Amino acid sequence: MALAALLAVMILATGCDGSSDPGGGGTTTTAAPPRDVAAIVADLNAYWTARDADLGFTYSPVPANRVGSPRDGVTCDGRPIDRAEVEGNAFVDPECREGILVAYDPAYIGSSLVRAEATMAHEWGHVVQAQARELDLSEDADGLPIDAELQADCFAGAWSAERAVSDLADLRRDTARAGDPHHVDLEDPDAHGTPQERATAFDVGVEGGPAACVDELIDALP
Repeated sequence: MALAALLAVMILATGCDGSSDPGGGGTTTTAAPPRDVAAIVADLNAYWTARDADLGFTYSPVPANRVGSPRDGVTCDGRPIDRAEVEGNAFVDPECREGILVAYDPAYIGSSLVRAEATMAHEWGHVVQAQARELDLSEDADGLPIDAELQADCFAGAWSAERAVSDLADLRRDTARAGDPHHVDLEDPDAHGTPQERATAFDVGVEGGPAACVDELIDALP
C-alpha cells in the first residue's frame, strides 16, 4: 500500500500487498534488470510527451536521476529514501525540492518484466496527476483517494495498449493481483480498488486511451 506519509498529497503507490487474482493464472517470470526499468521509464516519458495533448496539458518528462531506489541514493528534500519506505512497493512524491520522485523497490519490480511494466506504468499515472491536478479524479468535489488509484490503473492500461512489451493479459492480471480484499472500504485512504475494479480500470485505458480515464472511468467501474 502507499506510504502514510504520502497520503496527504494523495499521490499513492501502486498496491503491492496483493490479493486473489480474478483472472487466474500467473505472470511471466523473466526478471527485469535495471536496464529494462530504464527503458520502461524512457518509453513512459516518450508516450506521455506524445499524448499529453489528448488531455490538454503539457507533460514534463521525469529525469532519469529522479527515478530510483534506496540503493541508487535517490533523495527527497536531501534525505535518501529509506529501504523500509519502499519495500515491496513503489510510490510517487511530487513535493520534493529536487523535483518529482518516482521510487521503487528493485527486488519487487525486478521479479518480472510484467511486474516492472505494470508497476511503473501505474506510477506514471500518478506523475500525470501530479502535473495536471485538474485531471485527477480524486480532486473532484466528491472524489476519493481510490479514484486516483483507479485512474492510474486506467492510464497504465492506455500506455500498455500501445507500448508495453509484455502481453496485455499478463499486465491486466498483475494489476488485478494487487487489488484490495472486498472488505476494504472505498473511503479507506489506503484503498486501491478490488481486483475487479482495478482490472476494469485497466481495460478502460486499453480500449479508450488516456481521455477515457478522465471522461469515462467512473461510469465504467463495477
